[in-house]
Amino acid sequence: MIEIIILLVVAGFLFMRLRDVLGTKTGHENPTEWFGDKGPVGDPVAGESDADKVVAFPGAENASVFGADHSDIEAVTDLAGNTGQALVAAKEIEPDFNAQRFVEGSRMAYEMILMAYETGDKETLQPLLAPDVYDSFAEAIDARKEQGLSVDARFIGLRSSKVAEAQLDEASKTLQIEVRFDAEMIVAVRNAEGEIVEGDPSVVRRINDLWTFERTLGTDDPSWILVETGD
Repeated sequence: MIEIIILLVVAGFLFMRLRDVLGTKTGHENPTEWFGDKGPVGDPVAGESDADKVVAFPGAENASVFGADHSDIEAVTDLAGNTGQALVAAKEIEPDFNAQRFVEGSRMAYEMILMAYETGDKETLQPLLAPDVYDSFAEAIDARKEQGLSVDARFIGLRSSKVAEAQLDEASKTLQIEVRFDAEMIVAVRNAEGEIVEGDPSVVRRINDLWTFERTLGTDDPSWILVETGD
């Protein structure tokens, strides 16, 4: 009983942290922790020094975007490449966007979504996934349940998470970021009799996924949702 209570407390903590990153698309979440305070340009942002502030250039016709602080982008990708340029353009729309914070949030999202899928927790999955992705996940969960199958899953950890590509639709201000996850977990599928029919509860399995997250920039809604999964 004590172990169950501890697990519930940990799961609740992770869920609350994840809502700060991906939100629940109500439009009323507080995005400060992951995306910074959307105060007037030039006002200090909580937790940042003057050297860390993002400098916006509205109307500065002769200013180069490379004059701004894009160290967060340089930390996750080549600033001069297509992905880097897409993220630079994203910061022009929303100066508080931070690529490193996004990656940190995506790591939390990956673990939570993966474990929710394995354990059949559709309630947790729904606000984090695009409708078509949710339908696909829910269909697989329901099929597993109909077959009388249950999953024992344990997330071991992430070996790495890297931004693979970013694309910005400037007309709609929609930003998509692909993240490559290299993770380890233990998964064992049991039938109604409790017999293992897939996986092994004593073997760590390596997982490599390419997930695409999407968000509309320049809005009060900080929600990122998973719109595509792949290998």
